Amino acid sequence: MPNLTDKLRMIGAQPKAHRDEAPREAPQGCYRISERYPVASFADARYATASILHEIYGLDFPVSVRIQDVLFLDTETTGLSRGTGTVAFLVGVGYFTDQHFVVEQLLMRDYDEEIFVLEEINRLLQSFPVLATFNGRTFDLPVLENRLLLNRLSGKPQGVHADVLYPARRVWKLRLKQCNLQRLEESVLGVSRNDDIPGAMIPQTYFTYLKNRDFEPIRQIMTHNRQDIVSLAQIFFFLCRLYDKPETTAEPEDLYSLARALHRRGETQKAKKCYRLSARDDLRKPAFQALAEQEKREGSAQRAVKLYKAMLARGEDTADVCVALAKLYEHQLKDARQALLYTRQALLILAEPGLDLGEAVQSKRNALQYRYVRLRRITNSK
Repeated sequence: MPNLTDKLRMIGAQPKAHRDEAPREAPQGCYRISERYPVASFADARYATASILHEIYGLDFPVSVRIQDVLFLDTETTGLSRGTGTVAFLVGVGYFTDQHFVVEQLLMRDYDEEIFVLEEINRLLQSFPVLATFNGRTFDLPVLENRLLLNRLSGKPQGVHADVLYPARRVWKLRLKQCNLQRLEESVLGVSRNDDIPGAMIPQTYFTYLKNRDFEPIRQIMTHNRQDIVSLAQIFFFLCRLYDKPETTAEPEDLYSLARALHRRGETQKAKKCYRLSARDDLRKPAFQALAEQEKREGSAQRAVKLYKAMLARGEDTADVCVALAKLYEHQLKDARQALLYTRQALLILAEPGLDLGEAVQSKRNALQYRYVRLRRITNSK
């Protein structure tokens, strides 16, 4: 859940300065409108350093990256496929100046204006070293690249493409299950949309506009697109804060998911910190298991033993915990007697009445019996 500071920030993310109330022509001849938001609404931007962005996306960002280097992009299209017949009739972009977050939207009022939208977007894509999208890697960018090619405009984003969808899923899917942008708005940012046009209705609404020229429904689409861009920027920086200061979230599921993501990136020390922070309620056991496994990999057998014993002390006397302790004592601590004790405990757990003796359990019991006999032979020989 968003904290009070986040809620106040999102309340502040309302247009405070210039707005073009009437359609105006872009220099090339398409419909263009802009909004400006106070930079203070995006205070978490200070966490967007090259090292943090690398942790999130696994990409090499410019060492001196600034928030002014990021172009946020979202499209509204005539269909949901990425084929050459799908057209991005509305392209919205957001970028930072010293005082504002500016959202510009370019709309083709008919098909003959597509070239003007594409020329301007192509120019912007070449101008920013970082592009940020939400599912842009598999949708927005392929659609735009197809249309650029068909219109004989060469050019792709020259910088780093940060697709926010993938790290958002890694961090929030465990808790939220669904990670589309509006679900993230509600649960992470505390934003609820009122009278928003459903995304599935947008293509047909545009086709209807081409027939009757009623611009009011198009304004609804532009409002939807503008909110997408603002929320995209907020989530982008929210992720930066979460990775840099994981203790700022109170959600154990998010901390556990973050720990796993950091672990995969090789950020083991920060991952261990997140596992410890997440070790509450139902996540206590998997968090302790992950910590113990990492301590074993690092050769810290005594720390791993301490973690496993803490699990047993809480009544988490699973056979797997006992087997892990047996292996630690036998192979790393060279204490066959303790290894034998925990092997026996694991066998007792697997011999409990009513336990489902499936193939996996039977295989585990057979392996433990073999380990038990071997350890008995070792201890008796001493």
